Amino acid sequence: MSTYPIPKNEQQRLKELYDYEVLDTISEVEYDSITKIAAQICQVPASLITFLDKDRQWFKSHLGIDINETPRAFSFCNYTIMEPDKVTVVPDLREDERFAANPLVTHQPNAVFYAGAPLVTPAGYVLGSICVLDSKVNNLSAEQLDALQGLAQQVVTRLELQKKINSLNIAQQELQSANKSLKNFAHLVSHDMKTPLANISMISRSFKKNYENSFDENANDCLDLIDRSAKELLVFVDDILAQSEMMNQGFEAGESVDSRAILEKVINLIAPPEDIEIRLTGKFPRVAMNKTSLQQVFQNLITNAIKYNDKERGVIDISCLSNDGFHYFDVSDNGCGIAEQHLDIIFEQRQTLGVEDRYGNLGTGIGLATVQNILEANGGQVIVHSQQNIGSTFKISIPYRSN
Repeated sequence: MSTYPIPKNEQQRLKELYDYEVLDTISEVEYDSITKIAAQICQVPASLITFLDKDRQWFKSHLGIDINETPRAFSFCNYTIMEPDKVTVVPDLREDERFAANPLVTHQPNAVFYAGAPLVTPAGYVLGSICVLDSKVNNLSAEQLDALQGLAQQVVTRLELQKKINSLNIAQQELQSANKSLKNFAHLVSHDMKTPLANISMISRSFKKNYENSFDENANDCLDLIDRSAKELLVFVDDILAQSEMMNQGFEAGESVDSRAILEKVINLIAPPEDIEIRLTGKFPRVAMNKTSLQQVFQNLITNAIKYNDKERGVIDISCLSNDGFHYFDVSDNGCGIAEQHLDIIFEQRQTLGVEDRYGNLGTGIGLATVQNILEANGGQVIVHSQQNIGSTFKISIPYRSN
């Protein structure tokens, strides 16, 4: 097979990719939703979000193909990143000399059709693509090409947001420089992210208005989903900005959020698989805590409880008891449990146990460390009780009035 093209700015491109810290991270609902939308809009069975590392292509999300990475020499996206201003479309890979001998064409998944929209960062570097595949000759309409490019922009927007959040977490640990870092963060989020998000929402609504009668119900539903996703990200950005301001000015003790409403929002966002039952028991109070922070705590704990559940029918029980000036939340599951010798290290930053989740992915050691950092910053704490093969209970405490 012929060698693949390499961008002239390859070293700078790789540095930009590594700066996003996305490689080898766990699967996330937000990215999986985007690949699902891409497949539905383009009416194909497979869709991937691909990042091109030095010698491999790694999939942040993959629908219709059960692999996490391949050698970079196999990647069709090597050609997509060479043309950052357009969607690369190959109706029949077998008839293209660049791809005819590619193992992904001659063997599983026996790809025939490919289309990829480049993931271009604000700095102009192409990290990879969001691409769609089919096992038969195919092509895309102008509307589908535009939609695929819009989804590529959503992927980059999500990367930018996560990059800013990571920067914020680091800044919080460096107390003397925290205020300056948070102000810069708020400015960057407002300027670099809210405008493209608003554009995505506006374009999707306009697109539906102009072509609604030409699309079937499924296509219109996809456009509605794009609009809702963009609006949800806008709300999330506003929440992050509000949290940034509070941390600059000091926490207002009078703020409180409905913990049950936050839990229901998280469960709806996660969309648990059919073999997982989540049960909310008893009353859930209003909590003196920023709602974005509380959402991050619950989302990390519930996501872990789902991913590390090996039972035929998984059950997650969530309850709350309030006394002695604290709200005590329990998140219990009947999953695989945690070995006793590991209980003291699971909250350490970047500490993983090398255990694959139900989807075959390894953890990053970020989620539980984030939970602990958020709770401690608010005057609370998290502890865990666990037995292997029986399950785990994460107990979190939040004071009636957070710090």
